[in-house]
Amino acid sequence: MSHRTFEPKTFYELATYVNRLSNIIPQELKQAANRTCISRAYYAVFLSFREKILALPIRNVELRKRIERTNDAHAIVAESIRKIDFNVGDYILNLRAKRNQADYMTNINVTSDDVIYVFKITNEIFHELTAIVTKLKESDILSAWNKIQQERERRYSF
Repeated sequence: MSHRTFEPKTFYELATYVNRLSNIIPQELKQAANRTCISRAYYAVFLSFREKILALPIRNVELRKRIERTNDAHAIVAESIRKIDFNVGDYILNLRAKRNQADYMTNINVTSDDVIYVFKITNEIFHELTAIVTKLKESDILSAWNKIQQERERRYSF
């Protein structure tokens, strides 16, 4: 993807801006604000890595399409990063879990401590992003995709 009209990291900038406004946000909107911060931080990280991965010369057309257009992209990105830096890959998985809670679990309370935790790991991930992406190869991404497929087959085999 050679031209980009949106910089994914600005999602994180928006999240930090919303968080800075927390002292003036009405109490009835604080849950929504906390959840928004977490969701935007995750998507800043996920989309930043996904765009960097798609900028690589990936010859496998099916794999490229999965990364561009399917929910599998979330797992492929995290697992590919784990091949290069296991801790950062785990951070991405933790971020995704927090994002899923924030976006889908209305029966839990998402606190400002949750936002602080997400911001902390988001900063650590962004600090490592360029170094990790420069080490990524198509073989890492293919290996990640194969691992995801094998886990899926094992989960659904009878």
